[in-house]
Amino acid sequence: MKRPADMNVPADFGFTEEHEVLRDSARRFLAERCPIEAVRRLSKDPIGHDPALWKDIANLGWAGLMVPEQYGGAGLGMLHEALLLEETGRCALPSPLLATTFAAIAVMHAGSAEQCERLLPALASGDAIGSLALTEPRASWEPSDIDATATREGSRFVLHGEKTHVLSAATADWIVAPFLVDGSVALFVVDTGVSGLSVRPEVGIDPTRRTGRVRFDGVRVDASARLAAGNAAVLAEIHHRATCLLAAEMVGGAESALAMTRQYAIDRKQFGRQIGSFQAIKHPLVEIMIGVEQARSLVYAAAAEFDQTGSGEVGDDVLVRMAKAAISDTFWYATDRGIQFHGGFGFTIDCDMHFYFKRALWSRAMLGDAPHHRTHLAKSLLDD
Repeated sequence: MKRPADMNVPADFGFTEEHEVLRDSARRFLAERCPIEAVRRLSKDPIGHDPALWKDIANLGWAGLMVPEQYGGAGLGMLHEALLLEETGRCALPSPLLATTFAAIAVMHAGSAEQCERLLPALASGDAIGSLALTEPRASWEPSDIDATATREGSRFVLHGEKTHVLSAATADWIVAPFLVDGSVALFVVDTGVSGLSVRPEVGIDPTRRTGRVRFDGVRVDASARLAAGNAAVLAEIHHRATCLLAAEMVGGAESALAMTRQYAIDRKQFGRQIGSFQAIKHPLVEIMIGVEQARSLVYAAAAEFDQTGSGEVGDDVLVRMAKAAISDTFWYATDRGIQFHGGFGFTIDCDMHFYFKRALWSRAMLGDAPHHRTHLAKSLLDD
């Protein structure tokens, strides 16, 4: 386990003017195209997102932000992606962007040049929606706990198993999923229309984030579907990067919840005073603000460390686990206090805070909650 002094993180996280431009432009676009009224409408939509908005997002280059330029992307880094997803989290964007980003990361790190050439351009352009299936019914969030298998059948593989909580599963064109081949981890790209693959939509707590249970019942795929460099170490790296980006999105959601509650505390008066003047309101809001800033620093540090990691190297997971643990607690607390401080109105579905509360509950559990990551951090500390 690396100590903070040994971590390869620039003092300024590597921020440049380019990062600021991306963040500002994303905030303006999302404020116009995805106000809370649109979120409320899309939460009831059969597919859960607006295809026209998705196409516009892809045209902005967001779907391929980290995809190398030779494959049609912008070739930017993890810090750029973290800043973008922080803004999408701020507006609780209902979109396949997160799922497609995870799929692109998997192909970029595990695919051969030929596989990247075949798969990444469609993701970067928004012509295809991808997803990454990391978890299984036994509910472990660690990539090492895989039960699904792939057995050889001549020049093909036969896939058996089930994956749960797969983002945008019902609308994805293909899914990257890990399987065991002769006891070793391998990653496969599977077309969702192939025979033997079925998707069952899950009833989740967050209506703006659609997931599904994907069953592989004797799915036959060519050997070319196996990502060339996919192994346990690469899967762990993909898992860490996905967790970092989810934490970045959560930071944006927590800050938005804080802003909404703060504004309500200014506007709402009781006993002739703004409720924000009472210590019972002020102190929790300050605690949330501190928690958001601490988590943001951890997310930026984790993203910056990934950007400093050399090609082919496996990054350290300490900052990622710290970031996810911190923001899991803060995001939930921010939305829980937000609902309470909105009073009787806060407990009705008409209160917009509910969208952030449900997003916080979903995100807190996804890819491991705070106790899960702190347990692994403690093991590392004790091992050292």
